[in-house]
Amino acid sequence: MDEILTPLNHREIEYNAKKLSGCDIPDSFLYKSDQARALFDWVSQNGSKVFDDDLIMDYGTDCLRLYLLFENTPKEHDAPFYESWNEGALEGMYKFLGRYRRMILAASVWNRRGGYCSASEKSIETMRQALEQTQKKIAQCLNRENTITNRHNFVSALMELLNVLQRELKIGEIVTQIRKHAVSEAVPKKAWSTREDGSTGKTNVQIGNNEAVMRICREFIILMAPVACDLSRMLWMEIGTNI
Repeated sequence: MDEILTPLNHREIEYNAKKLSGCDIPDSFLYKSDQARALFDWVSQNGSKVFDDDLIMDYGTDCLRLYLLFENTPKEHDAPFYESWNEGALEGMYKFLGRYRRMILAASVWNRRGGYCSASEKSIETMRQALEQTQKKIAQCLNRENTITNRHNFVSALMELLNVLQRELKIGEIVTQIRKHAVSEAVPKKAWSTREDGSTGKTNVQIGNNEAVMRICREFIILMAPVACDLSRMLWMEIGTNI
């Protein structure tokens, strides 16, 4: 996955950063072995001209990357550069990434507890169709010119897909149930129950796994990875898959 995603991410960063700073950026794609070193050297020398430390601390690199893809890129002569960034739009990107993270983690926890064992085939099919449609939209965007419109359509397609997955997976209801369970588990006396044989022990948690649900989650992570690589890597490993 790194071999596919890293050039795309760096290309977008370098493309937008060059517009922001107007400085000469080395081509880090001629030789892959020099790619990381060239980008690191460039960021060390010129990164302060492009990204403000406060923005990175507040929103993270994934959020800034999404902003550059989704919103109009700040212009070279805007000084200081970070003041030209629309923080309202940054907040929107940040919330979108939060919804993405919450959906994957909640679905994974609920699935391990057996909550999706009885998931309807209709919901699974709806999510599969939405995934296929989004994949086609993204492929069309990538095959076209690198314009703000195509990048906007790329991210918009991901947002629309997230809405569908959240609805079909009932993430809102699940998050509420998970929070209630966490509160009840925090009270010692409720963490114990009487078995049929009269002995006491911790209440058994229902164990189950709907592989179709997790396959959909993994495919969505793959689609999100080019625009949110750091968060996607964390979620990919969190649900039990190694990159």
